[in-house]
Order: sequence, then C-alpha cells, then structure tokens
Amino acid sequence: MEDFLPFIGIPIFFVVFILVFWVVIPNIGGWKKLAQHYGTTQKADTIMGERIHFGEIRVGGINLKNMVKGYKTHKGLFLTQYLFFMGNAKNLYIPWEEFQPAEEVNFLFIKRYKLRIGSPEVSYIEITERKYEQLQDRLTEGK
Repeated sequence: MEDFLPFIGIPIFFVVFILVFWVVIPNIGGWKKLAQHYGTTQKADTIMGERIHFGEIRVGGINLKNMVKGYKTHKGLFLTQYLFFMGNAKNLYIPWEEFQPAEEVNFLFIKRYKLRIGSPEVSYIEITERKYEQLQDRLTEGK
C-alpha cells in the first residue's frame, strides 16, 4: 500500500492544479467582473494591433503573472489569458474611454500603475511602469 502513495499523489496534484487554474482563478477577482461588461468571443488571432506580453499584471487584485497577453488597438485594449490558464474565462476588449486616469502605486522602489476601469468602477488592472508606457498614448488621448 505504501508503494502506491506517490502514484496517488501525482494525479491528485494535477487535479488540484487544473481546478485552481481552470475554475477558481477565472471565477474570482476582477477578470470575471470585467468579462460581464467587456467580454468578447473574438479570438486573439483576429486582433490587429500591437501585441503586449504583460508579464506582471494584476486583475482585480489577482496576480496573473505570465498568464496574460494583450493587444493595443485603436479602439481599446484586448486581453486574453494563455490557453493553458484560460479555463472558461472570456477574452476582454476594453474601450480606451472606459479607463480612468492612471494612479501611480509605489512599493519597495517598484513603480506600478493602477488603471481603474468603468464609471462606476467595474474593476482594475495593475501593470508595471514599462507596460504603462506602452499604453500611455492611448490612455491619455482625449483626457
């Protein structure tokens, strides 16, 4: 019986891993809230725009490090999770006019920007200074 314990642990680990990334994370935090307002069935390969790999990004307080890519288009910001992490989460297409003015957040010498979305606020994303600089021209347009 003791010889089988490692073999039982491996499948349990994978089941828990899949549940966390495919069920729990997509249903907590800001992604689900944003999807209710800005969800789209449009696929990433149909988007025409500058591709952005966010690396470090928080959506509604949940850190989705290396799980999200986006596209900066003329109309808005398209966000999608990499297929392995996506689960049942919808892609997001957030129009530029839905972004509120950026709020600078400093923590241990690291500058980040919190972008509140919607009026009234639906949720927010928090990104690094470098990624904010990539989006800044669109975010400040007409504001």
